[in-house]
Amino acid sequence: MPQTALSSGAPSNAHTEDHADIRPAASLKFESGFAGPPASTWPADAPPVRFYFAPGASAPSCGLLVASNRQVLPLLEPDEGSSFPQCVGVPAAMVLQQGSERFLLLRIQQQDTREDRSLNDLLLLERGGVPQLRDDLATTSAPDSSKPLTQVAAWLRARWALQTDADQGARPLPEHTVTTPSAYLAVSQKPGGSCQFSAGTPDRPAPLLQVTHPCERVAATSGFQQGAESWFVVLLGGGTGVGSVGRGQALVFVVDAKGGREQPELAAELQPKAAEGKILPLRQALQKRVTKPKS
Repeated sequence: MPQTALSSGAPSNAHTEDHADIRPAASLKFESGFAGPPASTWPADAPPVRFYFAPGASAPSCGLLVASNRQVLPLLEPDEGSSFPQCVGVPAAMVLQQGSERFLLLRIQQQDTREDRSLNDLLLLERGGVPQLRDDLATTSAPDSSKPLTQVAAWLRARWALQTDADQGARPLPEHTVTTPSAYLAVSQKPGGSCQFSAGTPDRPAPLLQVTHPCERVAATSGFQQGAESWFVVLLGGGTGVGSVGRGQALVFVVDAKGGREQPELAAELQPKAAEGKILPLRQALQKRVTKPKS
């Protein structure tokens, strides 16, 4: 039985308009007892995840029940003539609305050998009644499956925010995207010597905060999660030489349940560190400052 291209995690055009790998639901033996996505993150109107054995198979597969429950779109099936990989659970999943499009983000737990298990993240776009695989997560800059799935979603939101900036004439700086399990910071360079900083959360289609600052160059960015807060620090630098930071300047942003906010007072406190022109000491100084017990 062929393993679908979805199970490899590599870019694929398997789910094109003909949907050749769709399976009739009536031909499958459905199984219970496998861990599906939490109901809190997988709404009732999303395609149900189902675990099944295909005809002649001795190992479990999983897929999405589509087309009014008459068909199954495979997510992971064993290789032909093998019992592996096996789909043993879908521990996390999210539905992301972006403009008029809806994306399905799933984390598949698979048994690769008798001893080895791994996690694989998949992104699909709901279109034409049957979700289609997207290769957005194939890039090496996407958070891997060791990170929470919400951080993968935050990275996607940042990527989409940068695309919007590009559509408006800005130059995205994806190398300066920063994510945490609950937020993101995306940076783009606008015409006229300024940069735009967009901060948001995985569950919000639009950024919670967008600010513009004059900048010759973004030298580095960093961030961290502190409780329910996500903190981001930016090091702006003057000059154009390799490694040149020039007039180092810090920008600080925080995202929490109240929204996204710039923190100019903290940035001013960190200015001596920013003048050193190194992002690691700058971030460490910010961490020390925000974790300091309040008197």
